[in-house]
Amino acid sequence: MSIIIISADTGEIEEIIAQKVAETMGFTTLDHHILAEVASAHGIDPDQLDEALKTTPSLFKKMTAKQWRYALSCLEAEVLDRLLKDNIVCHGVAAHLYVTGVSHAMKVRILKGKNRVIKEIVQHRGLSLEKTERCCAAELEQRKKWSMAAYGFDETDLSQYDLVINLDQIDPEEAVRTIAGAAEYRKFQVMTYSMKCLSDLALAARVNTVLLDSMTDINVQSHDGSVVVTAKASNRQKRERIALIKEMAGKVDGVRYVEVHVK
Repeated sequence: MSIIIISADTGEIEEIIAQKVAETMGFTTLDHHILAEVASAHGIDPDQLDEALKTTPSLFKKMTAKQWRYALSCLEAEVLDRLLKDNIVCHGVAAHLYVTGVSHAMKVRILKGKNRVIKEIVQHRGLSLEKTERCCAAELEQRKKWSMAAYGFDETDLSQYDLVINLDQIDPEEAVRTIAGAAEYRKFQVMTYSMKCLSDLALAARVNTVLLDSMTDINVQSHDGSVVVTAKASNRQKRERIALIKEMAGKVDGVRYVEVHVK
């Protein structure tokens, strides 16, 4: 089977569609409910982890850039490890931005449209139509800025999704059937290579989390247990930094070889 990653331009629609797809296909749901568990496992304030998924660091917030990056890396590592189990509908944890190059992970974007669905959101939020539309537009712009800052991708760019559904054109029930049907395509079935790509991402994320606990400005890539870390350090600290990274990364389960490049 496959992994289905759903994102939408409003959280309400995203959750409704994701839950219905999971029920229809008999898949497990992976969503924001794991935040408390992730926070506990990594010693992070749950509210801080939730905030990291919504906003970027600033002078007006208590979270530093280092704390923000570390919180996101912890969540990413946990999500990727869970996705290795497959047959999952994932939403609400930004997986559409960091699950890259994995062919059996189908990325779906849901557009709320301007007619029936927006009226349901108006009822849910208890606001006027005009105010709801302004709020939704502001939230979408915030998500665009957040996704660019966090992962260098604009999540509103529809070209990065495998399937885009406009709820002005297709009702939610038909959208669920469309997603379930598309997930059966051969392209989205698990293959040895696609699973290896996901395993590489998961290992890189685990190493990244270990290093970000005490470092900044690092990049980690993984291939078949070999890990390449790119970091920054002064010439005076270069040798010491390389040794420390090799020691820390080498202790992560699954790592067989560590290569470090310091700029």
